[in-house]
Amino acid sequence: MNFKFILSLVFCSVLSLHSLVAAPGTIRGKVTNGQTGEVLLGATVRLIQADQVKGGAYTDIEGSYTIKAEAGTYSMIISYVSFVNDTLEVTVEEGAVIYNETLLFESLATREDLKVEITAKRNQASTVTLYNVKRTSLNTMDGISNDLIKRTGDNDAASAMSRVTGVTVEGGKYVYIRGLGDRYSNTLLNGAAIPSLDPNRNAVQLDIFPSQLIDNIVVYKTFTPDLPANFSGGLVNVITKDFPDRLRINFSASATYNPQANLIDNFLTYETGKKDWQGRDDGTRALPSEIAGLSGSIPEKTFNVSNLEDINTINRVSNSFKTGMIPSTRKSPLGQNYQFSLGNQNLLFGRPFGYIASLSYRTEYNAYDDGKVARWKNTSSARDGVISDRLTNEREHGVVSGTEEVLWGGLVKLSYKPFDKHKIGVNLMHNQSGTSGAKTLEGPIPLDAVGLIFQTRVLSYLQRSIDIYQVQGDHAFGKLNAYWILSTSHSLQSEPDLRFFSNDYTINGETRTYDLQANLYPEPTRFFRDLDETNNDAKLNFELPVDIWKELQAKIKFGGAYTTKDRTFSENRYLVSQGNKSANYGGDPDAFFGPANTGVFIDTITFRGNTYYQVNYRNTVEDVSELRNRYSGLERVQAAYAMIELPVSERLKFVGGARYEGTRIETLSQDARVDSGNINLNDILPAISSLYKVREDLNLRGSFARTIARPTFREFAPFVSFDFVGDYNLVGNPNLTRTLIDNYDLRLEWYPTPGELISVSGFYKHFNNPIEKVLVPQAANTELTYRNVAEGMAYGVEFELRKNLGFIAPNSLLKNLQVGGNFSLIYSEVDIANDEYQKMIDVDPTRSRTRPVFGQSPYAVNGEVAYLNDSLGLKASLNYNVFGQRLVLVGGVNPDVYEQPRGLLNFSLSKTIKYGLSVTVRANNLLNPDYKQTQVYKETEYIFQNYRLGRSFSLGVSYSL
Repeated sequence: MNFKFILSLVFCSVLSLHSLVAAPGTIRGKVTNGQTGEVLLGATVRLIQADQVKGGAYTDIEGSYTIKAEAGTYSMIISYVSFVNDTLEVTVEEGAVIYNETLLFESLATREDLKVEITAKRNQASTVTLYNVKRTSLNTMDGISNDLIKRTGDNDAASAMSRVTGVTVEGGKYVYIRGLGDRYSNTLLNGAAIPSLDPNRNAVQLDIFPSQLIDNIVVYKTFTPDLPANFSGGLVNVITKDFPDRLRINFSASATYNPQANLIDNFLTYETGKKDWQGRDDGTRALPSEIAGLSGSIPEKTFNVSNLEDINTINRVSNSFKTGMIPSTRKSPLGQNYQFSLGNQNLLFGRPFGYIASLSYRTEYNAYDDGKVARWKNTSSARDGVISDRLTNEREHGVVSGTEEVLWGGLVKLSYKPFDKHKIGVNLMHNQSGTSGAKTLEGPIPLDAVGLIFQTRVLSYLQRSIDIYQVQGDHAFGKLNAYWILSTSHSLQSEPDLRFFSNDYTINGETRTYDLQANLYPEPTRFFRDLDETNNDAKLNFELPVDIWKELQAKIKFGGAYTTKDRTFSENRYLVSQGNKSANYGGDPDAFFGPANTGVFIDTITFRGNTYYQVNYRNTVEDVSELRNRYSGLERVQAAYAMIELPVSERLKFVGGARYEGTRIETLSQDARVDSGNINLNDILPAISSLYKVREDLNLRGSFARTIARPTFREFAPFVSFDFVGDYNLVGNPNLTRTLIDNYDLRLEWYPTPGELISVSGFYKHFNNPIEKVLVPQAANTELTYRNVAEGMAYGVEFELRKNLGFIAPNSLLKNLQVGGNFSLIYSEVDIANDEYQKMIDVDPTRSRTRPVFGQSPYAVNGEVAYLNDSLGLKASLNYNVFGQRLVLVGGVNPDVYEQPRGLLNFSLSKTIKYGLSVTVRANNLLNPDYKQTQVYKETEYIFQNYRLGRSFSLGVSYSL
């Protein structure tokens, strides 16, 4: 485990023990503007006992205060200029810490209009707090709080995000917002950019953030100039937990059972390393030292006996690889999940110092044995008057798969306030994951050879890690507020010894005859891929309040940012080539690749008294790496912005401004024959929005903004990859450019009471040069690539409801019942280029001239019914999520491929026993839907890919101090 996390945990533990021996009691709290949600700096807090002042404090830059007091009962008066005072009764116990959050209002009438009852609130991550921020924000935003994450039982940020309005999660990792693909989303951690660990994606894998580390997740649906401009669907900001008001220790453990994947004897796997449990390879899958130590590539085959050095090198290298090329089976254990956190705040040199440290560890197993993949082709020719009634099957395979994932992470967050108006914070995070996978595919290949049954196997290991270091500061210089953050993140991804092995066989009665045919599919191949990426992000923001007419206050905001991204990617590919003396493949890969059939040997031949030597080859390894699959990339974005928040009246606020972003992106392949990618553009991105308070609990919002979407390195680089032997090749396009998007938004939102919401939103988006994944019909082999299309658009409506049912019968059980849900209905359209459309109607005259935006869903639905009973310590939640079909592959002359809807139904029940101990039962994926991708031709559905992951059930215990 990383040493810095162990050291930090020990350090925090010592401080926590020290705090336990303090004799006086401590009162801590926070003072907030009840109308706007903003903290109040300089509010006065006085402690009164027997008409005498016994202590007091002023709130700092976070609106927080700390007062030491002897045991007893006090009246606490909180006051702020032009606000109504608030008085609380507090009882202090020796050595104890109590916490109060206070909302102040400029008039009693306002407080009554908002139906706010001012009481102590212990949970800073509550839904009420998040909704208050949402109500007063000038951005159109949604989000999810930590208490809702706990209630639904979500283990990570990705699962939690599926509860947010207009959000769907693809592959358990990637967020789609407002039906748009992950390229139109962006993710920040505490306001700073972080990299994606997937070289093929723009989006960050949100499953790397355990839910225990999260305070809340905010999704900005509209752009304002103080935000990064590279999003359209939404900007996700994952905010990690802050230090608590007193010593807090939390521990939880759970076990998960999926009948389809856990405790089964035939779980598909292969040889593992001793450090797989740590999410890292121990060298078991590393490139053999015999190859790594070569000064150049592996020598080519030679039949020249005198070239003995090259022959010996080929022989040594060919015998250096591990022989395993097919999966094995074993019994799989239960999934496990452990989380631990510790936090507190103390005085350091007489000033507030807070900290939190957290560790999490998770193992997860997935398996299926009834999967299916198929590839289809339209052989029609309208020009020749031949229209097929159905698609022609190119290949169709049954799939068996097993994956085991280990994910662990650690977080240390420190905060220090050297002065009341200044705060410095440090965040350190490390996440490590390793995914071991084994897969077999088997089925006919009728277009290549009738009667042949094709088999292919994939053995894979994907190792990911990310280290994030952040330093940030908040400062107040008179009226001028400043915020800055410096962040650097380093991510590594490695695929050591990714193995593909294919063969075919024919059946004659009960006899199978096996063969390897290099003319039908590639020979056995091993890949070694490594990605190294560093991201740096520096932001500086200023905010200056300005008093204007009628005692209203405007805010002028300005600042700048500079982000860098540097990536190197390399792939080495090694082919196992059959020689002139290789044995015939008889169906046993271990024997075929064993020492007896691997390497080079020299025969001695005696003829008419003369001795001759002949070089013969069995199976040998060849280096077939391509320089085009090794590239470097850099991205530089410099930004500056200015904006104003202007209250036109007490009810109407206006926000306007612009952001400049200068973009430079370059990719450079090691193959000089391949074009390099280059983008060098400057954009001015305007944004205007308004917020009209129809009444105190009813808002009307409207906005316009221009944003951008940049191509990823993977899309930009000429790298070629495929998922399995015989599948489509995917190659990047260095001629891409960025996408410009015009965004229009309108929302009406009603907050009946704190924590409740009813809203309806409408939006329209116009895309200039959107990027899609398409088939290349002119390619020699079936090939996919990325390209810009001219234009596209998307528009839709969103509805959200969160309501307590106590209004029906206040004194019944309904007061503990809460319903919530959201629904999004979206339409999108992209024009098809003339040359592509002409090729399409040559085989299918009925094809439409338009298609949906790539990755866009026409609808998304989230729903929850929750039962909350604090007196019984009981929480229950039943939640449902489904999205509409979305375009995942533009088929070209063949029908497009769509991912079909699947409904996810989850249940969670938790019961607090006593002394901080609670038990939780969860059931996930209860409907067990098909994960299905299809093509439709002449009203007939053709399976492109299909599998099911099974239902899972977990039992967990947790303890909180």
